[in-house]
Amino acid sequence: MTAFRYSAADARLVTVSGPGLVADNRLAVSPSRTTDEAAGVLRVHDAGGARSVAVRVLPAPGVPADMVVAPAALIHEYRVTPEEGWELASTDARTPAVLELELPPGPSLEEATKLLRGAPLVHGHVFAHDLQASPDCWIDASGTLLRVRQVLDDSGRPLHGLFRIGPNTQLTLFAPGERSGVDIVVLADCSGSMSIEDIPETAGHEGKWFSRLRTSSYISRMKALIDALGAMIDARTRYDGVRTRFALVGFDDGQRPVFPHQWGMEEVSDVHSVQRLRGDVTLLSCRSGRGTDIGGALHKAGELLHHHGVPGNERLVVLVSDGAHYAPVPDERSGESVLGTQDPVSLMEDLHAGLNIRLHAVGISDEALFDRWWQAQRHRPGWTAEAPEHMVPNHRMLRELVTVAGGDRQRIGGLDVLEEYFAELGSGVVRAVGRPARPRLPALQLTPGELAAEPGRRVAAADPQRRRTWDKAVEDALLAHARVCEASLARLGHQLFRSSPPNDSTRLRRQCADRAEFTAWLSVAYQIFNERLYTPLRIPKKDPAKVLDLPQLAAPFWDGRMSELHELRNFYHHDRDMEERADRNRTAGAIVHKHTGNYAPSEHDTDAWCALQLALVRNLAAICNEALAILNAAPDPLSDSEKPEPVPEAGPGDSGRIRIKSQGYD
Repeated sequence: MTAFRYSAADARLVTVSGPGLVADNRLAVSPSRTTDEAAGVLRVHDAGGARSVAVRVLPAPGVPADMVVAPAALIHEYRVTPEEGWELASTDARTPAVLELELPPGPSLEEATKLLRGAPLVHGHVFAHDLQASPDCWIDASGTLLRVRQVLDDSGRPLHGLFRIGPNTQLTLFAPGERSGVDIVVLADCSGSMSIEDIPETAGHEGKWFSRLRTSSYISRMKALIDALGAMIDARTRYDGVRTRFALVGFDDGQRPVFPHQWGMEEVSDVHSVQRLRGDVTLLSCRSGRGTDIGGALHKAGELLHHHGVPGNERLVVLVSDGAHYAPVPDERSGESVLGTQDPVSLMEDLHAGLNIRLHAVGISDEALFDRWWQAQRHRPGWTAEAPEHMVPNHRMLRELVTVAGGDRQRIGGLDVLEEYFAELGSGVVRAVGRPARPRLPALQLTPGELAAEPGRRVAAADPQRRRTWDKAVEDALLAHARVCEASLARLGHQLFRSSPPNDSTRLRRQCADRAEFTAWLSVAYQIFNERLYTPLRIPKKDPAKVLDLPQLAAPFWDGRMSELHELRNFYHHDRDMEERADRNRTAGAIVHKHTGNYAPSEHDTDAWCALQLALVRNLAAICNEALAILNAAPDPLSDSEKPEPVPEAGPGDSGRIRIKSQGYD
């Protein structure tokens, strides 16, 4: 990846809308700046502080080297001012091994799986997850928004930071418990190695599985499994009306049913069945001297799900083990007839392909936990520096099983990892979707000709002095407007301008760069200063004393400056080529020429449009300031007898009616 950096000081920010290459958080830049798509961060600095958004940056032919093309919706959401206060820089992003998305309301798990599997723009998507003060992150899969639930590494550990979905990222969908039925067979390793006490104990608080404090004592791997299964029972029993069957099988070199007591599966849906399950979980125990036949256990789990599961439910095997030593069948023996249970990985591959059975693997303990425990045993007789092989946790087979079973989740660790996993399992079901579809990028919304027409906008936009002049002028106008409203209410009993929506002042502050932006700004200025003006002041009369309580106010409003705003608004918001508007064309042209020196500026003559905008806003500020001086110089406020009558309170017969006293507005 070629590093790059853009900023408002040396680049133009052009916005587009509608479907196309630039949408969502995808931005386009020149191929001369980066030949490959990359992760980037768009930073915005303004009076509200600094904000950052993760973006996907794509090279697009025809984009000039000093231009960034961005989605209009994104720029609006993050309140980016194209002329200043932003920068775009390339950055490093990790590729997650597993991306887990949450099923949204509406589509079924099957529908969402199909949708995500075929979404052409997920591959390469850049996003930030679980950063400090970061809101929920959503990924657009062909128009359906999926919330990022968690991001995992190869070992199933959660990751945080900036990510880019790669070709080998495994996509999974999480369906909450209230929306999914899942039949679960938990295979609990009961071999002799499960009695090893290398799991750091956590002190519980009355069954609250996550509010615990570390202690220095250890518990056995089997005790950790029993504790963690309680988390799943607590979580899964919260969902009523979802048919789910469950089986718990203990295995070593053979298998035995733990729940239910006979071979089969049972719904855990009432208090009685939950209590029995809790009691049976505590009966799990290790048998010393026994091996670990994972193939036989998987075969039994497949039988249970096939014969006793609920039609239509997810089929899930959860294998919990400290591992087993695994040697794949060598290529030279690949043609031999091998008993299925002797090759667990091939067996699991067949179960997944033939019966749609998925597998989660939870590895108890790990090499680091075991080594700390083993070193603490140095004082015991017979201790050796090299621990016996059968005691050391080995999760290679678990990883192989997860890979062939659809890439579902894999966790390895101590009690905290176990409890977190089983609590999540109780709250819903995860389905592996697979790798993202190959990307099919749409075309850029702007043509080469339209891109070439953009450079004229940059000259004025990059001038910080012009921006400061504009900011002061528009603030002066808004301040004068507010003071006139306050003074007129005190002197006349009503405001000269009706109140405007709060976002109108924000829109008025926008400095234009072309005719389209000037026209949009002109509409807002006209609404604030003309449409909401006190009606008797809007249309000049021969004798202002007949229509105005304070006739002196006619002078600033009727001297031609307000009519310039009116004439330009009517001209730019109607068809300028109509023959009957020829006189108005000349009038508008004269106003434009007066302030810019040009009768008809080109569409992208930023100098002209900014000059016209500045002249108008200064006129409006001057009108308001002159009106304010007239109001303040008036002899006295109106007497109490001359003020508008207050609206009487509703009496018994006026229930539900609203009385409005006219103040002379339309």
